[in-house]
Amino acid sequence: MNYPVPKNAELFFQYSDIEHTNANKMLKNIDVNESESWDEFSRDKKSEYMDEYLEEINRLKSTFQSIPFVEQIFLCNSISFNALDKNSDIDLFVIAEPGRIRTAKFRSMVLFTLKWAKRFWKKIRKKICLSFFITSDSKNLYPISLSSLDIYLAYRIAHLVLIYQPDEEINNSFFESNKWIKWILPNYQEKQTISLWVSSFSWNTKFKKVMETLWDWFLWNIFEWIVKHIQKVIIWLKKIRNPVWNKDVIVSDSMLKFHQDIREKVSLKYNVKVK
Repeated sequence: MNYPVPKNAELFFQYSDIEHTNANKMLKNIDVNESESWDEFSRDKKSEYMDEYLEEINRLKSTFQSIPFVEQIFLCNSISFNALDKNSDIDLFVIAEPGRIRTAKFRSMVLFTLKWAKRFWKKIRKKICLSFFITSDSKNLYPISLSSLDIYLAYRIAHLVLIYQPDEEINNSFFESNKWIKWILPNYQEKQTISLWVSSFSWNTKFKKVMETLWDWFLWNIFEWIVKHIQKVIIWLKKIRNPVWNKDVIVSDSMLKFHQDIREKVSLKYNVKVK
């Protein structure tokens, strides 16, 4: 996937059903340096752009802590793959409360825009991209995997890096919900394993607490309904302009995925190479 090879790279190989037995035998013979904990999984070479991107993330700490109805936020894609270039954005994977996914996305757009951090048109470098939201009752991503071996999605899940959650104790329920990727990545540990030289933020700001309690559920339901139908109109207009725009788009009450990914291309090239 064109990013630096990780330490203990042998822990992230893929195998087919036919190779299952041989793969397990191989795992038993892996010699891992006892001084290197798998929980501290990192890279041999730090991206030359990483420090300035982490500085920007730290600048936005209060924003991460202020988005209402958000349970967890992860860094994903190029930054979590340690594959940053000079024009990379900062992709976020967000887990929101059920029934509040559109409200969470809308509020996050507003808050990051106020900090001049939201990706907009050609303003991409070090800007926040809010392309993937799910609800906490729909953490299993297997239903959106490709019919062929979806190596890209598997790595994307394994490489998510937690950047925010309300409590200090890490909640690994998302990783536990996606243990199906173990047949692709046998040493997937169902918990946070990737280190990006950054600590996650915890606790909520007073703004978030007030926003979540200011209106009763009925008014929040109305707001969610309004945003949902505005979103439908926007998607309809985009389809008119570009009929294939929605190829990778998923819009539902439990998932908002707008990122035009390269999963099919990567999986095709990978499967051809493996065969």
